[in-house]
Order: sequence, then C-alpha cells, then structure tokens
Amino acid sequence: MTIRYGLYFLVMALYTAPLLGVPLMPPGFLRNWEHGAVFLLVVHEFSGFIFFGHTLFSNIWAMRIRMTADHATGVMARAMLRKMALGITGPTSILSPLAGLLLVNGWFGGFESAPWALAAYVAFWIMAAIQLVPDIIRYAVDTHAADPKRDVKTAAIRGIGSTILTFYIIWCMVTKNALFI
Repeated sequence: MTIRYGLYFLVMALYTAPLLGVPLMPPGFLRNWEHGAVFLLVVHEFSGFIFFGHTLFSNIWAMRIRMTADHATGVMARAMLRKMALGITGPTSILSPLAGLLLVNGWFGGFESAPWALAAYVAFWIMAAIQLVPDIIRYAVDTHAADPKRDVKTAAIRGIGSTILTFYIIWCMVTKNALFI
C-alpha cells in the first residue's frame, strides 16, 4: 500500500511541476526545425485522440461487462482494461501533456501568454489526480484481478468526471479560451 501512495505522490509531483513554474522547453533540435511546432502539435493531437477514444469507449464497454456479465467474462474484461491502461492510457497520459507543454512553452509563450493552455492543463491535472494515476497504479499492481465488480461504480463516476474534463480541455484547445482563468 505504501508503494502505491509513494508512486501516486511521485507522479502527481511531476504533473504538478509545470503548474509551479518549472520550465519545460522543447529540445534544440525541435526548436531549430522549421516543422518542430507542427510535429509537436501532431503528436499532441493524435495522442490525445487515442487517449480520449480509448478512455471513453473502453470504459463504457468494460464497465457494462463488469457490471452485468458472468464472473469469467468480467475477469476477462478487467484483464483487457489492465492491458489497455498500461499500453494506451499510461503512455498517452504522458505523451499528450508533454507534447502540449513543449508546444505551449516553445511557441506560445508559456502559460502566462496562453491562459487557455493553463486552464486545459489544470483540468488535465485534476483528471490525473482523480482517475488516471490511481487507475494506472491500480491496474499495474492488480491485486483484485479476480474480482471484476470491485470499484466499478466509483470508477464509473470518476470516468464520467474525466469525460467532462476532457470535453472542457478540447473546448479550451479549440476556442483558445478558458472559463475559469
């Protein structure tokens, strides 16, 4: 249990660093490359698209199966969620904000010049704190693999909250506006 909390606080500290003003600038080869900004934008957008699509549809599928199917099918659904959490959610929840931070700091003047990016990152940080990091750690440790109904309702509630935050992030990115900052 202590390792889980230690991992949680370590990962959240890394996600918090940009909010505390720790600069994250793109490496020189990206800054000097005429297509560096476009490359980061493509990485950010595709990673975000994969993250959102996987999170939305796999969670709906898995929650429904885990709540209604027989035990063996529920265990299978939980095992599939574990593979997807470690193979898709984990990498894209690092890649998408990292590419976005590099893009904002390198070409938009940082959070000071792009308050919409700050609002989107704060929404992502909240999502990471309530769902992403706990779920990835939970699936990595996987102590309850044989109990498919465990935490289904709370996971569904957190998933709904994360979906709302994701729509807000998309709104911030598309409109370059922020509701709360």
